[in-house]
Amino acid sequence: MSFVKGLTLAFLLCLVALCFIPPTATLAQNNKPAESVQGDRDQTLKQLLVEVHELRIAVQRATVNNNRFQMLIERTRVEQTHVESLRRELEGVRSTDPNPHADLEARIKTMKADFARIAPEEERLRNREAALDSEFQATQAKLNELNSQMDALTNETKGP
Repeated sequence: MSFVKGLTLAFLLCLVALCFIPPTATLAQNNKPAESVQGDRDQTLKQLLVEVHELRIAVQRATVNNNRFQMLIERTRVEQTHVESLRRELEGVRSTDPNPHADLEARIKTMKADFARIAPEEERLRNREAALDSEFQATQAKLNELNSQMDALTNETKGP
């Protein structure tokens, strides 16, 4: 009976050894997929880092473009105010109130001697009108240029 007990005990030990000690071929098979999984993880991590870098660049570009838009909008607002002010002043110079105009006519008729003083005043107003008209045209052109820049920047941000 001792022989049967020893044989049974040896069988049980072999069975336990087979269950708990994996063969070397199995270990070699398990290592390859683990390396493959690690390689996939590394590749995925590299791709994520590239995407994060591209997103960071895109956010920086958007921030720069936003700042440029804000500056252009503010410059346009200032120029628009200046253009409107010049337009009102130019209209004021061009349109003469009837009462002062009639008064000038009366003064011309009654004081021919003062004509030498009135003529330079009229010339000054004409020169002022010409100067204001010139400044108005230049400022209007500047405003148009700013609007063109804003359109170009808008088109640039809509691009790919």
